[in-house]
Amino acid sequence: MGVGFRGETYRNLAYLLARLPLAVVYFTTFVTGLSLGVSLVPLAVGIPILCGVLALGGYAGALEAWLLRQLRDSTVSYDPVAPGESSVVEYLKTVATEPRHYLLVAFALASFAVGVPLFVAITVVFTLALVLIVAPAVFWIPGIEYEVTTTGTVEPGPTTVDTGSLVGTGIDTLPEALVASVLGVVVCVAGFHAVNLTAGLFGGATEWLLGVGSD
Repeated sequence: MGVGFRGETYRNLAYLLARLPLAVVYFTTFVTGLSLGVSLVPLAVGIPILCGVLALGGYAGALEAWLLRQLRDSTVSYDPVAPGESSVVEYLKTVATEPRHYLLVAFALASFAVGVPLFVAITVVFTLALVLIVAPAVFWIPGIEYEVTTTGTVEPGPTTVDTGSLVGTGIDTLPEALVASVLGVVVCVAGFHAVNLTAGLFGGATEWLLGVGSD
């Protein structure tokens, strides 16, 4: 139960929710840059564009490190290659030969596949938990109905069963609403634990990625 009263839990939740907007920005930026760069390689203009995409990967790493420090109490840091410290040619060469830039671009593209399911799962779980928790306060209000029904048929061998006549439940009384509320608390607590576990795994993997190749 204490998991819901710890600030760490809500920081982890914010960290995971941030994955969706970041994933959209990453995906749009890097897919556009890569597509444009690859298509213009025959004209030689594509090469500096691709190097620019790799450079943006470094800044994505710096942003991820900042998020880890702010929301995960991490000490990880990442300093992207500064363009003003060398000539353009040397800068592009440094960017193109830094292995972590390639990993960070791949990370940015993969974030879309992670961010969208995470956002959907978090939204569904905590919306369900909230709806169940408030059931005793709202189930009696006209127009609000708590009903779960399933329709269709199941055919176990030669017989056919109408599941619509067998499966169906609703909340019509205060005791039922109280049970639903308790169930909502259980779902919420389980969701908080899942958030902490997921944030730990994702944050740990990101820290490892930012540290690859560092001294």
